[in-house]
Amino acid sequence: MVMRKTLVPVVFISVVLVFGCLFKPPAEVRFSVDKTLVRPGGTLHVMVFVNNTGKVGLTGATLILGDDNFQILQEPKFPDLLKVGDSVQLVWILRAPLKPGVYNLKLSLELTDELKRSWTGFYGQFRITVSDEAGPPDELKLNVEAPSTLTGGKTAQINVTIENTLEVPVDLRDISFNLMDGMKLLSADALPDTLDAHKKIELSYTIKAPYAYRDGYISVIVKYSLSGAESSIVKSVPLKVVWRPWEEDDETLQTAYGLRYHWITDEYIVDGYWMERYNSTSAFNGTDLRNLTLKVIGNAESEFQAAQAIYDWMMRTYSFGDTTSTLEPSKILLQDRISYAEAQILMTAMLRSVNVPARIVTLFNGTNCTLWPMTEFYTADSWYVADIKHGFVGSLDEYLASPYFPKLYQLVTRDGYRVVAQSPSSLNGHGHVDVTGDFLADLEDRLLRIVTERLKPELRSKLMIVMNNLDENQRLYALFLFSAPNKEDLNRVLSTYSTRKIEQDVKTMYEFYRTMTWSDDFTRYWKIFAGEVG
Repeated sequence: MVMRKTLVPVVFISVVLVFGCLFKPPAEVRFSVDKTLVRPGGTLHVMVFVNNTGKVGLTGATLILGDDNFQILQEPKFPDLLKVGDSVQLVWILRAPLKPGVYNLKLSLELTDELKRSWTGFYGQFRITVSDEAGPPDELKLNVEAPSTLTGGKTAQINVTIENTLEVPVDLRDISFNLMDGMKLLSADALPDTLDAHKKIELSYTIKAPYAYRDGYISVIVKYSLSGAESSIVKSVPLKVVWRPWEEDDETLQTAYGLRYHWITDEYIVDGYWMERYNSTSAFNGTDLRNLTLKVIGNAESEFQAAQAIYDWMMRTYSFGDTTSTLEPSKILLQDRISYAEAQILMTAMLRSVNVPARIVTLFNGTNCTLWPMTEFYTADSWYVADIKHGFVGSLDEYLASPYFPKLYQLVTRDGYRVVAQSPSSLNGHGHVDVTGDFLADLEDRLLRIVTERLKPELRSKLMIVMNNLDENQRLYALFLFSAPNKEDLNRVLSTYSTRKIEQDVKTMYEFYRTMTWSDDFTRYWKIFAGEVG
């Protein structure tokens, strides 16, 4: 009997010393791959078992590939906090090189803990053969049948077939799913303890999609034992979840959006202070805008895609100025030239007309609440921001990590402004709610996460070394600097400069500019930092 294993384990040695703080490695880490023979451009899975054996919780894991011929298609979601003593199995989906050959796939894992320290020293290495003659494994065959597209909030049946091609029985240990964020497993068939030789079983599972857009893979992991040796097999299938609230009824929308549902049905866009200032009302009828908006958003598959389509349409349709002449969406629609405030009002009304929760967010100085108008719209993941004046459409966290937020931050923290969401139930003066906390809560952590995601994996520990040598105010200023450039410039500069120079330049710039009034666009300071201007 000839048996070939498709799961290749690696034993690692991890004695790590980070900043001289701890002498004990923070985790036990084991690497494995589900196959060492793969077709050109095919997929393989890197499975990483992480057991927190350290003294504090772990908050993140970054897999670094030593061969650029492999591409990460999907990363796993790390637990918000992996507590001491807890463990997790993570699965990365990789695309193999397009050119046949034998490749040495070197892997390293970088862990971060709740004290914002980076831990390295975890390595794996596998010899991967890419060949057109790659066939299925000889032990277990795993097949997964799932719909290619699913509507948000709906359920779907996933059929899993496990076949034993061997001459001996296989002990089945466990079956688990790596689902996309927000998906739920509602029901599952029981996994038998043993699969006899040349037998197969069919299992059925029911999953529910979130009320959100998703596009990625779901993975099924089967753990089994053969002659006392533990192995695993993984199968991933692509799945897209589309969420079109404009096609849903009121009951579904209330379930999907909960307390935010009223941001669809509210009669007014802005409050009575605006009406008094501009001698106009923002009352609107969503039905009047719905047909036009549906044409504008076309085949959009999510709230974000709809908002992006509306923004693009507005850029093609209008020229912009500073004079606000009306707050009525129907009248704004007919103009050729509109103010940025009018543009935000119209965009908010159009989003509401297709059942997307949307609101105007502004700065409030204690008297005037018409300053810095933006549109916020809600998805299951978070609030998103459309800042037409600055050409930005993206998540709130991405907006915080844009070149335009630092100025707003300074107005709030230094000059006492508040960020408010227009929420008038009538037109009697100010009708808004304070949402400053949405913009400032855990700001450093949110900025750090976005900046880290923009960096190449090998530069992330370099960033953390710099951050740990700065005080609280300097760290925030550094993150504002690093948020300003595009991804390519950020990686180029941080790979060129030493940690010592980055740290010193951040401190110098912070001391020079901290008491000054900042520019509306923080890219100016990045260019000074990067040496692009004198």
